[in-house]
Parts: sequence; C-alpha cells; structure tokens
Amino acid sequence: MVTAQRVWAKRGQRIALTALLSSSLLIGGCSLNENPYESKTVKGDEQVQLIDSMRNKGSYEDARQRLTNTARVIADRIVAAVPGQTWQFTQDPNVQNVNANGLPCEQLTGDIAGRPISDSVDFGRPFAADEFSKAADIVRQEAAQYGATEESCLFNEDSKRDFNIQGNGYEFELMQSKAAILDITGDCFLMQSVLDLPAGQLPPEPPIVPPTTPTR
Repeated sequence: MVTAQRVWAKRGQRIALTALLSSSLLIGGCSLNENPYESKTVKGDEQVQLIDSMRNKGSYEDARQRLTNTARVIADRIVAAVPGQTWQFTQDPNVQNVNANGLPCEQLTGDIAGRPISDSVDFGRPFAADEFSKAADIVRQEAAQYGATEESCLFNEDSKRDFNIQGNGYEFELMQSKAAILDITGDCFLMQSVLDLPAGQLPPEPPIVPPTTPTR
C-alpha cells in the first residue's frame, strides 16, 4: 500500500538522519581542520581493550531479543490502555532485514559489534491525540528502565506525531503519519561470534568463526 510505503520511507529517512547526526554531534571540541565524517574505528591494542571492556554487556543477539521483548510489553500495554487498538510485528521483509542488521557502532566495525534494533511494532490504526499521549507515557515508563529519559519530538499535529526518548545508549521512538509504529534501538554490543573468541586478542578478519573444540 502507498501509505505503508510512506511510513517505511519516513522510518528509513529517520534512521539515516539519526546516523548522520550522531556522527556529526560527536565531534564537539574538535579543531576546524578535522574531518567530522572521518572514521572513529579503533585498531590494534585499543580495539582489543575496547572489545574486552564490552564483554560483560552480553551479545548483540541477546540484546536484540531483549529489546524485542520490551517492544512486545509496550505494545501489549498500549493496546490494553487504548480501546480498539491492535498491533503486530512488521511483516515487511525489507524492514525486518534492516532491524536484523541493526545500526553501526562508532568505534567498531559491523562484523565485531552493532547497535540492535527491536522488531518493529505496527499498530492497527493511528492514535488520536489523547491516545498518543497515553501511548507515549507507556513508552516513557519502559524506556526509563533502560536509563533513557531525554525526551524530544519533531511533530505534534493531527497529521504527524512522534515521541522520541534517548539515554544510556538507547533510543525509543513512537511515531505516526498514516500509520503508527514503534522502534527501539540499543547501545553497542559485541556479536556472539566475537564473544566466543578468547579475550586479549584481535578478532580475525571476517567472516569471524569461533574456534571449535577438537574431536577425536
């Protein structure tokens, strides 16, 4: 449907804009001759130290599952609070692929780590103004459990609404145009294949394959 395509286009534009703004905002205090779009990826011993410092956070895959579980909790709570509302995880294969791949981390390449995105929630219909406020409050409550408390919005009108809350590396976004959707993006996490490797050494070149236990 055209309306669905517009929503997905808006979502893709928002993700691209977020990535661009993130790279731009992280250059505060840099001298004028520095390139704001220069790669921040670390190498060598610095990379080893960063990877080892992230091991206790768990894996990208587990983090993505937690975010999807949280998205489910939020959606269920919203449907319970808003009569006549329904939800489902997106069935769009393109959006599913974007969500599965996540977003890049600032200092590590995608074969080593990534920022997970939950399965996207598609609500059955747009929210009225008072309903959107109820839904946003539920998102606010669940986001606080992740340390996300910084709120913002770009639109607050009948044709377009959004509610964005960030903090501690996480971002929760409820938005609607012709349809209403919810996305959650996580902090940077190591891929399970990297966690399975011994600490204190550089991962091999991709594809990363964890060592296997020899058999007799």
